[in-house]
Amino acid sequence: MYCIAILTDQEQEGQSCAEYIRNYCTEKKVFPLIEIYQDQEQFFERTRKTVPAVVFLALPGVSGLNAAEHLRSLYPKCGIIWCSNLDFSLHAFRMRIEYFFMKPVEEQKIKEGLSVWFERRKVISNITKNTQEENNYEEKSFNSCNDRFYNSYSI
Repeated sequence: MYCIAILTDQEQEGQSCAEYIRNYCTEKKVFPLIEIYQDQEQFFERTRKTVPAVVFLALPGVSGLNAAEHLRSLYPKCGIIWCSNLDFSLHAFRMRIEYFFMKPVEEQKIKEGLSVWFERRKVISNITKNTQEENNYEEKSFNSCNDRFYNSYSI
C-alpha cells in the first residue's frame, strides 16, 4: 500500500488536494493511505517512522523550497510533487523533483504529477526487475559454464 503525504499551510487546500489524489487513485484502482500535514516539524517527525511513497508539497515561497530540499536530502527515493507560488522550476529540476508546478493548485496538475510519479516508479521497478533477472541469468550461465568446465577436465 502506498502512503501519500500532503504538506501544506492551508487546511482547505490540503483537503482539496486529498480529494483530487483520491479521485485519481480510484480511477487507477490504487487505494493509498493519504495523510495531510500543516506543520513541517510534525511532518518530518512522522517521516522518521514511516517514509511516504510520494509527498505533495504545497508551501509558499522559500518555506516550500526548504521543505523540498530537506525532504530530498533525507529521502532521495521519495517522490515529490511540488507546487509553489514562486518559480522554483530550476531548483526542482536540480533536485530531481518528479513534478513541479506553480499555483493555483488544480486537479489536472495534480493528476499530471501523479501520472509522472507512477510512470517513473513503474520504469524504475521494471529496470530493477530486469537487472535482477539479468543477474540471475548471468549467475546461472556462469555456474553452468563452470560445471561444464569441471565435468570436461579433471584437475
